[in-house]
Amino acid sequence: MEVLVKDVVSEGAEQLKQAGIADYQTDSWLLAEEILGVRRQDIWLIPNQSVDITLVQKYEEAVKRRATHVPLQHITGHQPFMDFDFMVNRDVLIPRSETELLVEQVVSYIQSNFPDKNKTVKVLDMCTGSGCIAISVDKMCDNAKVRAVDISEKALQVARENNIKNQANVTFIQSDLFENVTDKFDVIVSNPPYIPTEALQTLMEEVRDYDPPLALDGSEDGLKFYRIISEKAEEFLNHHGRLFLEIGHDQGKSVPELLRENGFSKIQVLKDLSGNDRMVIAGKE
Repeated sequence: MEVLVKDVVSEGAEQLKQAGIADYQTDSWLLAEEILGVRRQDIWLIPNQSVDITLVQKYEEAVKRRATHVPLQHITGHQPFMDFDFMVNRDVLIPRSETELLVEQVVSYIQSNFPDKNKTVKVLDMCTGSGCIAISVDKMCDNAKVRAVDISEKALQVARENNIKNQANVTFIQSDLFENVTDKFDVIVSNPPYIPTEALQTLMEEVRDYDPPLALDGSEDGLKFYRIISEKAEEFLNHHGRLFLEIGHDQGKSVPELLRENGFSKIQVLKDLSGNDRMVIAGKE
């Protein structure tokens, strides 16, 4: 019996819609591309394209999992980020598009302030998770020497695999923030946990039940890690060094205030594409 791709994907989309998946059409097609090996645009070029029944069964199983709100990336096992591809699982935060804006700011700063490719720029990525920030900076800046730390050895295992997968040259260190860091850096970048503990239960199911709590929980007010970074960063920044932080949408005043209290100046708060406060850049002059 011949099974048409368009029918399989339409049925998958309907199942996801009934399950309350917001991006049901997009997710049904992404699963089709991953499992059936067909591109979305091809359905219009080859409307009667059929697919092997074995692949259909695999696709249907994937749709069932997605319908229970298992994150799409945990089904496919990877997530694109900054034109690179990162392996993900339950040990790391799934890379978000807003974090790409943070990487773009870091890369722009390095390229503008360290144009001499023969001069090494030392970069520290704090709370690296999957390694997406550190690896992207390493790949995009030829003169960057990147180190990345995380408290979770399981997260670091994923990051090291992504380092190999993307042919990057990042050095990874298991450390509770700065505990095992011994050098100074021109750039420190971090996307730390910043969700207040009580707010964790209000997150969407895909985040609440599948992202590691270590990567989300920012303590009672969500500011625990920003306090520590603000207090300790000076010891690890070179003169004229810069600190780049991702923040929660409601932390555009509280995080800069912590930085000011610890002697940082030239503080910038930048917004994401939705108009929410999302990044803070600071330095000490």
